[in-house]
Amino acid sequence: MGEKIALGFHTCVDYELKWDLDAVINAIKEYDIHDDELVIDTQPTSERGIWTSTLAYMKQGMGGEIVPSTPEVCEDFAKRFQYKITIGGTSTRAAIAIEKIGYSSVIQMSCYNSYIRDLLPKRIHYYSSVGLDHTDSYPHISVTYNKGVRICANDIDFVTSRENRVLISRDIDSQLLVIKEEFYPLMQDAEVFLMSCFSQIVDEDILKARLKTTKALLSHINKDTIVVAEDGCYVEKSFRYMVHRELAPCIDILSMNEDELQEYIDRRIDVLDVDAVLEAVKYVYDKVGVPTIVVHSADWAIAYGKYAYGMREALESAITMAATRIQYGDEYGLEEYNQIKALGSKDKSVLFSKEIKELAGDIIECVPSKDMSFVKNPTVVGLGDTFIGGMLPELLKARRKF
Repeated sequence: MGEKIALGFHTCVDYELKWDLDAVINAIKEYDIHDDELVIDTQPTSERGIWTSTLAYMKQGMGGEIVPSTPEVCEDFAKRFQYKITIGGTSTRAAIAIEKIGYSSVIQMSCYNSYIRDLLPKRIHYYSSVGLDHTDSYPHISVTYNKGVRICANDIDFVTSRENRVLISRDIDSQLLVIKEEFYPLMQDAEVFLMSCFSQIVDEDILKARLKTTKALLSHINKDTIVVAEDGCYVEKSFRYMVHRELAPCIDILSMNEDELQEYIDRRIDVLDVDAVLEAVKYVYDKVGVPTIVVHSADWAIAYGKYAYGMREALESAITMAATRIQYGDEYGLEEYNQIKALGSKDKSVLFSKEIKELAGDIIECVPSKDMSFVKNPTVVGLGDTFIGGMLPELLKARRKF
């Protein structure tokens, strides 16, 4: 096939919920949920537990992932809302994003069903690691909320500090994340390879087996191929460090969002505090041991390390792609992408980028986010996926600098 961009390994079916404040208030009252119960539990055993964790994320203005005890309880939660069915997973949504602006790719998928067959763009070539007769579907429920939403019921009373999303799923395919070394012939011409996402695996033996297969697969690729790994909110926190440790020798760029950065350093920081952000980024960089890390937030995108000097265009494209999704959701193409590209950046983000560059020097590149404050109903789910997708075409060009 000759595709220059290859991706793996995560694919899923998404239920993108339409925000409904009445549904949230009704659930709080029905389950008699109180403020002191709003504690994040990434593996709740009931719909009530999903609600207390989701509300806890919202109260803190955070995004996160919840893996309840059964797929059925996820469906029960979703039934309280209207929703749109799409397909996601970081690598899959990234492939969809770049297809919209004219780039073909090849992807190894960890599941297959009628939704994927019908919704995956034809320009994306794929290999299903579970076969084409696989029919199971375990939906990922996406709860998105805007900034400034007041949640007031019982003794709960807070206003969301920013827009974000909470992902809820018990996806057996994602937990198994079948990876096949037989994918190599389809990706042998790739100059950029994006991989994700091991974060929903909850069995250590399965994770070890998948990492072994991944390393075997990566041993075949061209030595000049840029390997990008997108991090995630791991259900089993210790598994994150195992993935980093095992795959670091194979990775050129490790990317994570602001919540994942703060989870790594185990504290919350002001993402516009230059000193705090630089300290956190340096800490993660020193611990992970990959040539370059990328951190993306609502206000900026940073590349830090060996290849940072050549990544400005990749970060700009990534920010443009994510901002395009903020305004247009799934309904965009090259024209909309170019329109957003021409928009100005947030003033506070421009100042932050200038200051952190002056402080850190050539080891860092920082690009400010677009000013999207005019968008009344922003799309929040999938922004990290489209961000990392936006990087890939420019990395095809940047690899010649590295």
